[in-house]
Amino acid sequence: MQTIVIFIIGILLMYTDMAFTGFSPMMVFGVEVYFVPKLLFMYILLLTIYAGPGISMFFAAVFGIMLDVYIGSLYGVHIFGFIAFVVFMQAAFRVFYRDFVAMAFVVLLNTFLFDLYQYAIYRVLDFIAMPFFDYIALRAIPSVLVNALFFVILYVLAIQTAKVRKELRRIN
Repeated sequence: MQTIVIFIIGILLMYTDMAFTGFSPMMVFGVEVYFVPKLLFMYILLLTIYAGPGISMFFAAVFGIMLDVYIGSLYGVHIFGFIAFVVFMQAAFRVFYRDFVAMAFVVLLNTFLFDLYQYAIYRVLDFIAMPFFDYIALRAIPSVLVNALFFVILYVLAIQTAKVRKELRRIN
């Protein structure tokens, strides 16, 4: 049951991420600013803590493949990045306790680093030509702000998903 709930939430978050790209870039004070949410990625990172690393790793692979196939510009970027950052998240929380502030910081930092990872790969392969400073000012920082706003919603979703798992264990 928990797997089905996680998969449905993941599909909805993937669709929300894709739908949000229709609004980007936005003109802010005459400058094009890119707001790129990473809701699915943040949800998978939160699942690492609340549902377990095995479940999170499985869904990182599944949704990574789905995004690579859907986007199709370069295969393997999402699956490798999702899995690598799930491993990093698991390692980070061996050091940190499950404190909300520390977790929010680590998830948002990982989201920023994942976006930077994507930028670096696409930049090296010459798929994009945005200079690094423009990327930081016009895409990375606005995206982190948007992701910070959505983090609380995803946090509640991850906890509810973990409660489904605990309820199923209690019933059985």
